[in-house]
Amino acid sequence: MNIIEYETKTGKKRYKFSIYVGKDSSTGKSILIRKSSLKSLKEAREAYLKAELAIETGEYKPFNERRLKLSEVIEMWLEVYRPTVKESTFATTKRIINDHVVKVLGNIYLDKLTVIQCQKAVNQWFRDAPGTYKKYIFYTSDVIDYAIKLEIINKNPMKNVVRPKVKNVHKEFTNSYTKEELKKFLMYAEKYNQKAFTLFRLLAYTGLRRGEALALKWSDIDFKENVLSVKRTLTKGLNNMVIVQTPKTSSSYRKIAIDKSTANILKQWQQEQRKQAVVISITSSQVTFNRGVENKPLSEGAIVNWNKAICKKAGLRRITIHGFRHTNASLLFEAGVSMKDVQARLGHKSIKTTMDIYTHVSKYHQNKAVEKLDNYMNG
Repeated sequence: MNIIEYETKTGKKRYKFSIYVGKDSSTGKSILIRKSSLKSLKEAREAYLKAELAIETGEYKPFNERRLKLSEVIEMWLEVYRPTVKESTFATTKRIINDHVVKVLGNIYLDKLTVIQCQKAVNQWFRDAPGTYKKYIFYTSDVIDYAIKLEIINKNPMKNVVRPKVKNVHKEFTNSYTKEELKKFLMYAEKYNQKAFTLFRLLAYTGLRRGEALALKWSDIDFKENVLSVKRTLTKGLNNMVIVQTPKTSSSYRKIAIDKSTANILKQWQQEQRKQAVVISITSSQVTFNRGVENKPLSEGAIVNWNKAICKKAGLRRITIHGFRHTNASLLFEAGVSMKDVQARLGHKSIKTTMDIYTHVSKYHQNKAVEKLDNYMNG
């Protein structure tokens, strides 16, 4: 009985073993049953004898022959999927799958997964998250298609589910400020603190995404031409770790013209930041919005807290941080900027995204259209 005693990094005594089963007929590689992290010699012996018995009675099947649960296939699929996307996308996908798919269907053996079980899962996802439940269907179906390619099963029961439809309930869009509301917000932001004022001014006047603004460096801003270059974004990776990575799509790489007033506000903040040079070293790699006196990006939590505090002082309704991006689009439309130019500034891959998200943001155009018709008819 080949049981080995070993010590963990924390100094705890554990046991492990491996048993040779035979050769994989398709690869010629040795098949081993391995067990580790066994807490006692008694537990290790029991596990060893159980494994030996399974081999002798023919109950043990090599991995390529045994039945697999959906959760096991998901782990295999994730390993294939991981190198194809950015870390932040992989982290989000993994979280969605673990929180929703594995939780509901993970323990079901793939060869026993039925359309009825899939439909029950879909109905539950729809109740819990009507806005995003289709993502859960998409990922589950993709995993099952992967299992079909591996010849684990022959058909995909998720393909036959009926997708519940969300009732079209009209909701007025409120996650943006009018020109007057934005002016009031920025007036109180300026009183709150210089860094907050500069950041919110930049968000509202450029339409930058929050992550793009937080990853910004002074070297990305050309004050001679008054142009800002978007080259990276701040996001969350595996285990919720904050990471800086390249933008998600090629259209997110862009140059944005900034007005003279915003450029001057940025210069004033840069001068203020340089006063801290006794504690920080200002270099070309210096982040524009740093945390404390460190050359590290400001935390997302800090911006959210600033937003709450400023709105409270100003007596304003609160929009989200992303709402400042909506505000920028809305005001650009009101100023007469074309849809194509708004798309370029915001870094949308498709103009349909720009149209779908922002054409309903402002009532201004609807009112103007009515006025034009009235003027035409009475002219």
